Amino acid sequence: MDKIYLERYEYLGYARYICTSCNHCTSKMGISYCSIKMRGCCSYFPKFELIDIHRMVKSVDGLQVLKRIVDNPGTVIYNYYLHAKGYFDREGYLEYLKNGPEDDGIKDKTIFFRACPFVKSGYGCTLPPVYRNYVCNFYICDEVMSNVDKKEVMQQYIEERSRYARWVEWENMSLERILSEHHLNFRCDFEGTIKLLQEIPLDIYEFPALEEINVIGMNEKDA
Repeated sequence: MDKIYLERYEYLGYARYICTSCNHCTSKMGISYCSIKMRGCCSYFPKFELIDIHRMVKSVDGLQVLKRIVDNPGTVIYNYYLHAKGYFDREGYLEYLKNGPEDDGIKDKTIFFRACPFVKSGYGCTLPPVYRNYVCNFYICDEVMSNVDKKEVMQQYIEERSRYARWVEWENMSLERILSEHHLNFRCDFEGTIKLLQEIPLDIYEFPALEEINVIGMNEKDA
């Protein structure tokens, strides 16, 4: 039976939700009509914010991941975040629209034709979990959330994710303020910005213990 559980990286004040059904995804969100198959829900082009980069610059491994993100051909460097754009089959998408896509309840049809630059077909994300952004680490699709054995515990996961997202927003604003006071940002002085982030201590978010949840397969649900 598949499960959802919280994996914590306490030394960095970070965590992720693990769903074991992801490696045999049947969600609509996981459908890929582009050349990169079996990429699950990794159609998202990740945005690495100050809090993510702050975590990366604290170790050699993290700096190597940061270099990989910067070196990605589709990455756009903004003042206070990096946007790593990946693969998009525009021709396939336009042809799909012309032929009249089925009404599957998904408004943004581009997800079927996109892939994150760091996803490997049949493997998943090639970035270490501690350096992924929180959107990637805490996303669970609606199909899974509606098929769990403990709805009240699932709600706790959702509420904790919302609390963490608010904390992330606060941390990003705090780091941006510090950088602004030093007249630094990634576009005007990338190396100087990294150096200052290395000097700023990490704030540690304390994740609560969350009970493991079972994911009920459709056959089990209907039995």
